[in-house]
Amino acid sequence: MEYAKDEIFQVRYNTKLNRLETRGSSWTSRLYKKIKRHKLLTTTMIAFFMFATLNTVMICSFMKILQNI
Repeated sequence: MEYAKDEIFQVRYNTKLNRLETRGSSWTSRLYKKIKRHKLLTTTMIAFFMFATLNTVMICSFMKILQNI
């Protein structure tokens, strides 16, 4: 029943074309669907950016330690 309510509210009547049209999905819902569909690629990308950031922080920390010697 909830699915039917959601679909009803997304339907609009186009007076110029004289027909019913569904409203396009937002970019966030399309992004969420892509993330849900491509789980391995998404996990790999998140891990890469996380490790790249961690690597940069560790290099900067090491440089600060070397400067204090």
